[in-house]
Amino acid sequence: MTRRARRQMSPPHKKGLILAVSSPLAFSFFNAGVRVISEQMSVLGLLLIRGCTGMLVVAAAARLLGASLWPPDKRRLALIGLSGACAAVCNTFAFTMVPLYQALVILYLYPSQAVLLAAVLYGEKITKKEVLGVAVAFVGCVVLVWPGGAAGMSFQLGHLLAFCGGGFYALSFVLTSRLGDENSGGLEPIFFFLLFCAVVSPLVSLVTGIGPGVDGLPEFWRGCLVGFLGTAGQLLAFAALRFLPPYKVGVIGSMEILGGALFSLFLFHDPMGVQSIVGGVLILYAAFGFQPPRGADDPVETSGGPTADSPAKRPAGGQTTKRTPRLK
Repeated sequence: MTRRARRQMSPPHKKGLILAVSSPLAFSFFNAGVRVISEQMSVLGLLLIRGCTGMLVVAAAARLLGASLWPPDKRRLALIGLSGACAAVCNTFAFTMVPLYQALVILYLYPSQAVLLAAVLYGEKITKKEVLGVAVAFVGCVVLVWPGGAAGMSFQLGHLLAFCGGGFYALSFVLTSRLGDENSGGLEPIFFFLLFCAVVSPLVSLVTGIGPGVDGLPEFWRGCLVGFLGTAGQLLAFAALRFLPPYKVGVIGSMEILGGALFSLFLFHDPMGVQSIVGGVLILYAAFGFQPPRGADDPVETSGGPTADSPAKRPAGGQTTKRTPRLK
């Protein structure tokens, strides 16, 4: 950005940029925190703490905005919350099993998965450009996890969990894009996501026999801090949409990948070679390059405030311009 452009930038635009950049920063520390704290407590215990603490934070934000967290379309929001919670379970486990950078990049297959899900569930037409984008994304995924590649990583359970997490995330994306205007305040899907995180994690714990693993107050408070970072990332992007168009907020949000790469290299010393980088670039290019947004020139406003943060693309299939929250 030139010096003249900086001088001409309006204060609201500057504030929006600060909020938008803060969101992936918070998510980056959240992702790294998951990896670190998984050595002290189970992933399921962390998700339970995140869901409970996050609901309190979102409830406080809703009270400040005068927004409702109990809208008419509760059934669809329950499906959104359940799919988002399943995505959180898969992704959080994936962060602890494979290099953080690889898990995050595979997660960014969700725009392509959303295109396919919208076609299957709602019969939306897939354009040639979207077909090419889906193909490039999956080629990038194959390059990323090719056995014996430069990163030294073959396909593992963690990669599969990241892929499934992206699929659940895509499902929540498609469902949220069909919410009616009376449910479009933005905080409701985030609240239901956190609610189901708190509900699903104990159920998965019962099925798998994995306990919460919280041995004392120090671990509990660390879990609260990590969970708060995840909720803060969601709310910061939510706030950025008061000042910036959804597409800009989403593209800036992809800086989370850069944060994951830096933490992978310098904190966790994960293997990362040319093959991992090429695969990641292909997936991100497919997510943002082949599916340009429609009507993304203006900030999104509703009667209850802006909608939650967009994943940097128009809704799958392009039949609506509603922006969906980031349920991560």
